[in-house]
Amino acid sequence: MKKASGRLLFLVAYFAYASIYIARLNLTVASPVMQSEKLMNAAQIGTMGGIFFLFYSAGQLLNGYLGDIFPPKIMIMTGLFLTAASNLGIGFLPGTAVITLLWGINGFAQSMLWGPLLRTVASHYPPGRKSFIASLLVSSVGTGSILGVFLATAAIYFGNLRYAFIWPGAAALLSFIAVFYLFPGVPAQAADQEKKPLASLFSPGLILLLLSAMCHGVLKDNITLWAASYFMDTFSVDLPTMSFFVFAVPLLTLAGRLIYPLIYRACGGNEHRVSLFALILAAVSLVPLCYSGISLITSAICLSTASAAVSLINTSFLTIYPMRYQQYGCVSKVVGLMDFATYLGAGISSSFYGFWLESHTYSGMFLSWVFLSVLAVILLFIVQKRRLT
Repeated sequence: MKKASGRLLFLVAYFAYASIYIARLNLTVASPVMQSEKLMNAAQIGTMGGIFFLFYSAGQLLNGYLGDIFPPKIMIMTGLFLTAASNLGIGFLPGTAVITLLWGINGFAQSMLWGPLLRTVASHYPPGRKSFIASLLVSSVGTGSILGVFLATAAIYFGNLRYAFIWPGAAALLSFIAVFYLFPGVPAQAADQEKKPLASLFSPGLILLLLSAMCHGVLKDNITLWAASYFMDTFSVDLPTMSFFVFAVPLLTLAGRLIYPLIYRACGGNEHRVSLFALILAAVSLVPLCYSGISLITSAICLSTASAAVSLINTSFLTIYPMRYQQYGCVSKVVGLMDFATYLGAGISSSFYGFWLESHTYSGMFLSWVFLSVLAVILLFIVQKRRLT
């Protein structure tokens, strides 16, 4: 494809995917304020997060299948519109039940983007470039996370809690307009392209990867969901101080995604080796958080390092690995399966942690993350060994 059209595709796709994280990470900043204003308690926040992840994971199964059938542009626009509508609706603070339902719709809507975006990249860029472009595109998660924390903090500081959802909703609406006018279509798949039925995808290696993805999902979104509450509850900091340290989490996440191509090359172009390295790094970073008496700065460093490590795993599982299925015309399906496993783990665990934190400390939660990191290392080691033999 032409360089100009390639750049435009990348920029629009980047802005679109960053905007849904702006409309997701706003809850990280808003959740402790919602608790302090008695709008919701920790268990309800956990349920809200759990509903989001469960709706997201269910949406990945459906939308992963539909993403290989319907035009990516339609899927992406629908997801962005629903993301905008749900956040704008929460901005009216309609009550706990309605807020939770709208946040679940937000989760389903956001599941409509990544598979179609990845399918578009696979179709528009040559084989030698598409993996590199995809690894750059995934950094939009970090960018959107940073902007989400910043925008929600500014909204609450200069306005009130309502604007922590209204402003991100407006950002998603702007992305919808950009995609409508600027996003290209996807060429029709070749008639002789080999098709791979969904059932044939479930090899022993993929099943082990799905279990590893569930473990990774527990860490991936619970770090961002509970970081703000952890800093405020444990160290009694105010909103600006909390936001400063929470800001470090998506900042290191972005750094992890940006350096992924370098680590990927250093690991010989093997995404599973990258994941093994990252899982070990995450486990080591989380161990100090299991002990009481750790300082605020040390906690922020450990949590941010773990988040950066998880971002490397996320890129391997949800970007590089599914691209291997482009020749079978089922990139979106594999993305859907991997995302489903990831957010199923996140959804079940976030609800559990919400109830756990009502009467227990954060140390138990961090200890469970260490255990799951080690379990994922074992599962992935088996996958890597099977791949080499």
